[in-house]
Amino acid sequence: MSAPLEPEVAAALAHAGLRARRVQPVATIDPNASGRSVYRIEIEAGPTIKARRLNDAATASRLFEIRRDLPAGFAPAFDQHANVLLEDWIEGESLGDGCPDDARVAEAGALLAQLHARTSAAGEPLHERRSTRAWRERSEQGLDSLLAGGGLDAPTADRIRAALARLDPQQAIVGLVHSDFCGENMVIDASGRLHVIDNERIGIDALGFDLGRCWYRWALPPRAWERFRAAYAAGMPFSEPLENLGFWSLVAVVKSAALRARLDPARAQIPLARLREMLSTQRATATATAGLTPP
Repeated sequence: MSAPLEPEVAAALAHAGLRARRVQPVATIDPNASGRSVYRIEIEAGPTIKARRLNDAATASRLFEIRRDLPAGFAPAFDQHANVLLEDWIEGESLGDGCPDDARVAEAGALLAQLHARTSAAGEPLHERRSTRAWRERSEQGLDSLLAGGGLDAPTADRIRAALARLDPQQAIVGLVHSDFCGENMVIDASGRLHVIDNERIGIDALGFDLGRCWYRWALPPRAWERFRAAYAAGMPFSEPLENLGFWSLVAVVKSAALRARLDPARAQIPLARLREMLSTQRATATATAGLTPP
């Protein structure tokens, strides 16, 4: 059974000269709350594609330009119209299904390093050092919202603030980031090639934050994480993201918990449980320089 298309997505298909045969929404968060939506669309006499409606045309245009110049392995978009991006739908086995083998984990680590090492994005020179103040402030605001909403109690929130203060490196390397680099957003196609398939949040941010979010989103066992880390480090010109992984992981998990509490309360317990676990095991402080190891 085919679902109805939003007008913006229908207009984007018409712009590309495509006609939908079957439409399936695939977004995991309510489009009315997030301002975004995603569709799997079977095209008449053609391939299956993915259509993603973003918040506004300026965001879509900027992302389309960035995605035209990504490293091999990151799926590009083939068309953009207003606030909608179109790309091929890549079928394959997800790396998020179980524990991938060491070679695939290392390949993924090398891919993230290639993205982080890019020296420009759509003509904009990269990299630069920035104060971590903005990331600290956003984390503290996230803690405030979690405390107000009952997701955290005051002693736990205070311990997280103290850990953030102790681990804060004061400066961050800023460059091109993925923002959701994890196994469920990577697939191996029928030919054995690895693709990063969800690239709609690529932009400019702290490299360490991107790595911390990867650690949280892709809960690899210790041996696999070490393979990922080694491959990532081998391709990186900067050591800061790994050296300060304790800080960036806390920032990433706090942000995820606050966002989930607002947009998807049923799943907010996942990052909240991780925050409590990080504190109870003291991983955030004891392994700040060695890097956090997933439980």
